[in-house]
Amino acid sequence: MEIAVDTNCALKSNKYMSIKKAIIILVIIAVVGIIAVLVFTNGSEDVTYKTVKAELGNIIQTVSETGTVKADKEIDLNFLNSGRIAQILVSVGNMVVKDQLLAELEHKDLDIKKQEAEANLQISRENLNKLLAGATSHDITVVRAGEAQAKAAYESTKIELEKTKNSVDESIRQAEKTLADLVSPLSSNLTPTEQAVATAETNLNNTKASYQNALDDAIETALTTAEEKNTIANNALDAIDRVLTDEDAKDQLSKSNPDHKIATEGDYNEAQALLIGASNSLAVAKASNTSSRVLNAQENTIFLLNKVFSGLNNCFSALEHSITSSAFTQAELDAFKVTISTQQTAIATAISTIQGNKQTLADAILNYETKVAEMADALATAIANYEKAVLDAKNSLATAQLSGDSLVIAGESKVNTSHEAWLVAQAKLDQILAPASRYDVSLNQARVKQTEAALNNIIELLEHSKIYAPIDGTITRADYEKGEQVSAGMGAAISMLGKNDYEIEVLISEADIAKIEIKDLAEITLDAYGEDIKLNGEVFFIEPAETVVQDVIYYKVLISFDPLEYGVKSGMTANIILTTAMKNDVIIIPSRAVINRNGSGKYVRILQGKNVDERSIVLGLRGDEGMVEVLDGIKAGETVVTSIINSK
Repeated sequence: MEIAVDTNCALKSNKYMSIKKAIIILVIIAVVGIIAVLVFTNGSEDVTYKTVKAELGNIIQTVSETGTVKADKEIDLNFLNSGRIAQILVSVGNMVVKDQLLAELEHKDLDIKKQEAEANLQISRENLNKLLAGATSHDITVVRAGEAQAKAAYESTKIELEKTKNSVDESIRQAEKTLADLVSPLSSNLTPTEQAVATAETNLNNTKASYQNALDDAIETALTTAEEKNTIANNALDAIDRVLTDEDAKDQLSKSNPDHKIATEGDYNEAQALLIGASNSLAVAKASNTSSRVLNAQENTIFLLNKVFSGLNNCFSALEHSITSSAFTQAELDAFKVTISTQQTAIATAISTIQGNKQTLADAILNYETKVAEMADALATAIANYEKAVLDAKNSLATAQLSGDSLVIAGESKVNTSHEAWLVAQAKLDQILAPASRYDVSLNQARVKQTEAALNNIIELLEHSKIYAPIDGTITRADYEKGEQVSAGMGAAISMLGKNDYEIEVLISEADIAKIEIKDLAEITLDAYGEDIKLNGEVFFIEPAETVVQDVIYYKVLISFDPLEYGVKSGMTANIILTTAMKNDVIIIPSRAVINRNGSGKYVRILQGKNVDERSIVLGLRGDEGMVEVLDGIKAGETVVTSIINSK
């Protein structure tokens, strides 16, 4: 009995252990599954895109600064270009209105450059329009004709292959005779290609002799003329020296304007150095007798003559601004003027003569090189034609001697080649029928913008040749007259007083000054009257020189404004918002969406469904509130990615 009881207990204990072990295994499996699910879940990322729509809208660029109301004072106006005054349209005391033309410089050269820039702009626009319009019907017709011709050539080669099979024997006989005629040593049996070589050799030798004589004559004339003109230049310098060193004239010369005397002395000294250089280069040219050395000597003589002519002009101006005295009489002054005037005429004639001789020499050099090269090319062509004829004859004979199977293979090769040419012609036709690529369009658009910028630059230079009244006021000073030469920034040409009692002075940082132009509109509020009272103003003056405040560079800008009925006082603080640029109905996006890659341009990401496409863009105006204009690359309505958020 005791044995039976012990056995039953053992069985129950084993069963319990098996159940417990199974439960533990199930728990482990469940835990592993949960961990796997957590790991899998944590390992995947959800990508979220923040986007905006590219839209048509208005964009504005402003600059905000704080300035100070100041009492109106005299305004100095000057030319931003150098040149000769064409007209002064006002006198002291004249009342003028804003934007009235007061004076202008001669600007004929700028007018011509403007016409050229306008023509270049028209050409670049026409090229862009032509690209956008695609190939013309004429171009398509020409390419279609080429494709048809290539197809016809392909068909022709197939027919030619059949003819070749039937003419093998005749080709061999003709090839043997042709080669024999070409390699025959008998002068009485010259072929046309051999005769062409002999004729070309004779023509080359005759051409060298003929044009070398003309070149030698031109070199001799150029050397003689350069030597004569150096002497004339030396005589003119002696005349200038006599004026500068004259004891009677030294205290009275250019007394009313010493700058002319200083300029004369500078030109005289430079011309003396140029005279030495011209004489040395002339000696080298005579020794070498080469055209390049002679041309160099002519160039140095022209430099010398131009500098002497400048010295004579400045010397004459110095005499014009001289004052006679008991020691320096009017007769002496007039005699000097006659001498200098005579030298001016002589130098001007010398310049014209040596330039003509230089052109004659250049023409002689060009004629020699052109004609000799032409004859040499003709000889090379004749030799190549002869060698080609011999080679063709040998090849023809070798080809004719091939077996019928070889001829068939060669014919089939021609058929295959012409077939490939036909395929190329078809591809060219497909290409011309396809629309222009976006890259070509972008390139031509960039060229249009480049020519527009060049035109705008010339227009700006034209405006710099004119002085307009920045505000209503009264002319207080006009120091120059028509015909006078002025330099940019040399001093006020015209001064005036404004009509209003006050103006606003504001300092603009160098980071913003490039955005600001004359006539930019300003919205003004005064601390004294609060933000609800808004006054209107306009930029009328931008000081070209910088103002340094605590090591920071600023530029002074003056703003005219209408104080209306408000009691504005000098010293009041003014808050200015300048509108520097504005565009309407353009494509705009936030600037934070733009990806800037140094050296590779600017890009944006476009969301299309679940896919993101990165695209190159061209930016325009950068406006307020973080918006930017897009000139090319995207269209209105497209979805632009501003940021990407990765979440676990």
